[in-house]
Amino acid sequence: MTLLSDIVSQTAPRALDLGAKIVPAPAIALCGALMANALLLSDHSLEGLSGTRVRLEITNPHVALGFVIRNARLWPAPPIPWTTCIRGEMRSFLALLMQTEDADALFFDRRLCVEGDTGVALQLRHALESAIYRQKKRLRSLLP
Repeated sequence: MTLLSDIVSQTAPRALDLGAKIVPAPAIALCGALMANALLLSDHSLEGLSGTRVRLEITNPHVALGFVIRNARLWPAPPIPWTTCIRGEMRSFLALLMQTEDADALFFDRRLCVEGDTGVALQLRHALESAIYRQKKRLRSLLP
């Protein structure tokens, strides 16, 4: 792990726990959707999932975020009803986002749980991983 990932993995859960007590879940969902959509800007891999509802349930701190996929983008929505629910601790979601741990390993270690349509979760995972990879590659090309 790098110094940055160590700092984020240690401080983010505490900051998000405090934030979850102050900031309402719909506002957190909006921020999450905006970040995901910025990554997926030129990606169309979610087009076949239009109308799908995804619930991210963070167990520590407890926050339930809802999204609906429309026009290959994530939009904040109420967390119920859902087509697919992905549940886990904040540390597991951060490890996924920072790509410090493999999603399959988190799933098989039971640190992430997927309920409902697992195909949706896989398609969403692949789209976001691909977008993160492209952004990292683009950033590396800008550095000397």
